[in-house]
Amino acid sequence: MKAVVFGGAGVEGSYAVHCLTQSEKISEILIADLNEKRGQEIAKAHEKITFEKIDVTDQQSLNKGFSGADVAVNCVGPFYKFAPPILKTAIDKGVDYVDICDDYDMTTELLDTFNKDAKDAGTTCIVGLGASPGLTNIMAKFASEQLTKTKDITIYVTRGLTEEAGGAIPYHMFHCWLGPVPVYKNGQFTKGMGLVDGAEPVIFPQPFGAGNVYYFGHPETVTLPRYIEGLENASCKGTFFPDSFRQLLLQIYDLGLTSDQPIPVKGMQVAPVDFLASYMGVIGKQVMNSGEKIPEGGAIMVKVVGEKDGVERMIKYSGCANMKEGTATPAAIGAEMILEGKIKSPGVSAPEGCVPTKDFMNRIMGRSGFGKTWYTVRDEITEPLE
Repeated sequence: MKAVVFGGAGVEGSYAVHCLTQSEKISEILIADLNEKRGQEIAKAHEKITFEKIDVTDQQSLNKGFSGADVAVNCVGPFYKFAPPILKTAIDKGVDYVDICDDYDMTTELLDTFNKDAKDAGTTCIVGLGASPGLTNIMAKFASEQLTKTKDITIYVTRGLTEEAGGAIPYHMFHCWLGPVPVYKNGQFTKGMGLVDGAEPVIFPQPFGAGNVYYFGHPETVTLPRYIEGLENASCKGTFFPDSFRQLLLQIYDLGLTSDQPIPVKGMQVAPVDFLASYMGVIGKQVMNSGEKIPEGGAIMVKVVGEKDGVERMIKYSGCANMKEGTATPAAIGAEMILEGKIKSPGVSAPEGCVPTKDFMNRIMGRSGFGKTWYTVRDEITEPLE
């Protein structure tokens, strides 16, 4: 069987390609990317891999990328810009689809706009199957399956600044971490200010440790209430290490530098957000050279609170991994499970809507390089201690 990885020459996409080479179900992996030099270099690593220069903004080129594919993995961001045409083409071509979309508003649009067409085509499409969203959604669903009633789900995310990240990351950061973001509270959606509201002290797994987290806009907030009945509260909270970077982002937002409205600069029209996205590498290096201790990689935590037969219970999962491994590995495993027939759910779904939770989590924890995972349960004491 053949898998195509759009953006397969990028940071996350190239690791997804690496993961897919380990699947016995897959005999061919196509890297569909504009970066010809990098794509051909990656293709040399394994006999299953080939490269083709594909421009996802050109429909004819995009169609060519899907030729002969059984499953597509989309790693081209920012997803609020590129996900709709790639998903639509997958449905039109009858190719099953997985992406790592982490934009909350685009996730809602993909679910609402393309679900019927995908169902009619018999195409299984999973949006947001990375680390967060993705693994976090599945952990939350698995925990809720152990309860008789699920009340509250909180997703916690953090990362340091030292790891490699793709070119779409700054755009996503400005889009989902700053300004008004969705919060699901008492059964209704409301708004909170990203990196400002919802302050809560937490302890992440080492090497991160203690820090204050704040609301940010990831898709779990808008998808978990769709699939977990009776859920009352859902939110995503996160921060960056060091905290000085969070404060810097807030200053940038207050100055209006995340605007996508072009302004004249020496005879050229330049959007502040485009300049800032390019300049973030310089800012990141300045923070890293400040002398503050910066942990490597990233961490996630999933806290689910509810009841088991009338008794309060809290279940928490936590784990650490580098961004590319943490994001790309779930997407690759999802594609593999689709090809194996383990996931067959025509339509467009978030991960918690169609992925077999226990099977998926066991596969993740069995992959080398993914990172460590912890599990905690808090039970109410209802009987005398022995």
